[in-house]
Amino acid sequence: MCEAHFNCIMQSIETRSSQGWIIINAEYEVVYVNESFCRMWQCTRENLLGKSLLQWYDGEKQNSQGRYFGPLIETMATGIEMQNVEARLPKYLSDECIWQLVDTFLIRDNKEKVEFGVASYSVIERFKAIEQQLNSINLKVIKAFSKAIGARDVYTMQHSEKVAALMFGLAEAMLLSKHEVTLAYLAGIVHDVGKIGVPENVLNKPGRLTEEEFILMKQHPTIGSDILRQIDGFADIASIVLHHHERYDGKGYPQQIAGERIPLLSRMLAVCDSYDAMVSARCYRQPVTKAQAMAEIEKCSSSQFDPVIAACFLRFLNSDLSLAAVD
Repeated sequence: MCEAHFNCIMQSIETRSSQGWIIINAEYEVVYVNESFCRMWQCTRENLLGKSLLQWYDGEKQNSQGRYFGPLIETMATGIEMQNVEARLPKYLSDECIWQLVDTFLIRDNKEKVEFGVASYSVIERFKAIEQQLNSINLKVIKAFSKAIGARDVYTMQHSEKVAALMFGLAEAMLLSKHEVTLAYLAGIVHDVGKIGVPENVLNKPGRLTEEEFILMKQHPTIGSDILRQIDGFADIASIVLHHHERYDGKGYPQQIAGERIPLLSRMLAVCDSYDAMVSARCYRQPVTKAQAMAEIEKCSSSQFDPVIAACFLRFLNSDLSLAAVD
């Protein structure tokens, strides 16, 4: 890989400031880390650059049970890239561990030889705390849904996780109860589960949907709600999911209800869902900037979105409460 290409990759990574990024070479030596990575792991670039990632683990790749010390090491050792892997990893030269959501990638030369391994990290400590409060059976159901969605559409799975993080942060910013914060997070995770019932040629179409295809897509809140109502204890979440495409002015779907007749968390979900959809790359369009997406949220306040929630969401994005997963 040429130096210009490598520098382009690093520049792109540097702009994603809220996620921690690291690049290692084929000898596991660190060639790049961004500032967010250093903050997460409580170390400096000088601690890492030019040194082996394996120094964290006494030079070893695996523990005594044969498990790899982290997803990036496993990817470099096995050649298998990973997405959305939960890992509890130690801070720099410390016994203290933090939960991270990790993606790994390999960069190969023109002969398909691995040159670099790349990993991104998002802290999920607070989300793991929520999971510990949940019924273990329901948690398994939630994760099964996430995997099922991801098998059909990787974007939807990643989008749902980002929306869940936004919902969590917004709910905290609005000073909702712990129970409501938990519901907000879970609603974000499963809000698009109904897309399981949408044909793949519609779900992944690279161009604009036809009127008939859009009708099929508009069924996903109802399908999702029907699925979730079958799970014990999910009635409230089912209602939130059913109404997350309603509009404050009553021109949404599926029931065209308006204003405060729309459940509070559905009104919140409408804002978080729309924002992440705008700032995410799709097969049919490029993302807009955060500033452009925020301007659109403000423009659609009182029509598409609850004006009070929209204003709170914009304050949240501008505050220190912004989470790593919103990038």
